[in-house]
Amino acid sequence: MKKLVGCALLPHPPIMIPEIGGHELSKIQATVTAAEQVARMIEDRSPETIVIMTSHGPVFRDAVSISLYPRMKGNFAAFGQPDIALGFETDGLLVRHILRKAERLGINYMEVTDDVAKMHRLPLGLDHGAMVPLYYLHKAGFKGQIVHLSMGFVSYEEMYTFGKAVQGAIGIADRRTAVIASGDLSHRLLPDSSAGYSPQGAEFDRQVVAALKDVNVKALLAMDPQMIAEAGECGLRPIIFLMGVLGGLEAKANVLSYEGPFGVGYCVTMFQPANEIPECNCK
Repeated sequence: MKKLVGCALLPHPPIMIPEIGGHELSKIQATVTAAEQVARMIEDRSPETIVIMTSHGPVFRDAVSISLYPRMKGNFAAFGQPDIALGFETDGLLVRHILRKAERLGINYMEVTDDVAKMHRLPLGLDHGAMVPLYYLHKAGFKGQIVHLSMGFVSYEEMYTFGKAVQGAIGIADRRTAVIASGDLSHRLLPDSSAGYSPQGAEFDRQVVAALKDVNVKALLAMDPQMIAEAGECGLRPIIFLMGVLGGLEAKANVLSYEGPFGVGYCVTMFQPANEIPECNCK
């Protein structure tokens, strides 16, 4: 059975939700159409579990985080739509395999439990970085389980290795699984961008989109740190994590859309692994 059925990069502006975006939705129609296409493509492959890596969950300076709640719920109350709510069971088996693989590979990680959430005053529900992609996947018919992961401000190399840990865990769990990286590109594309403007923003986005097309993690790891800082992004670590999930597998990338009408770069990319996870990664 093919275990990794697909991977995708999806942006997460709440304005993508029709009830929130309203008439502004037409300004990012390419992004919405591409997100709907990705959701249909993934659902057509009958995933049992979706692993989602977000940049807006419990983010720690020195560790990635893994939510251990048996059921994850969220809504868009913070954006004026509390009635738009989603809930998913957590794939506990896959979580356990991810924890074991991460331990073996020396990944710094935090298990997010009730006690950890209270200690660090963390929200207990799904963040909007997870909710926006899951909205489209649910709309396409997905009703399976999820694994909720959050990036940490660890090195890019460690994010890649964490992706490899997730790849190995998927191989062991033997469940049809899709992996989603949720992230936006530069937040500084236009003079009136809320995060300010930098001419480096557009160059950052250009280089990232080119690397996505070629599934080229080396190009991402070689990017100028100053340019990355100037870009004001939130998607690079989730993207590099996704490259780790695909590491060692032949994969085809399809960049379905890129636009930035509000000064933030939104890119939708679908990746299809051409081969199965090697057996040596599943032991």
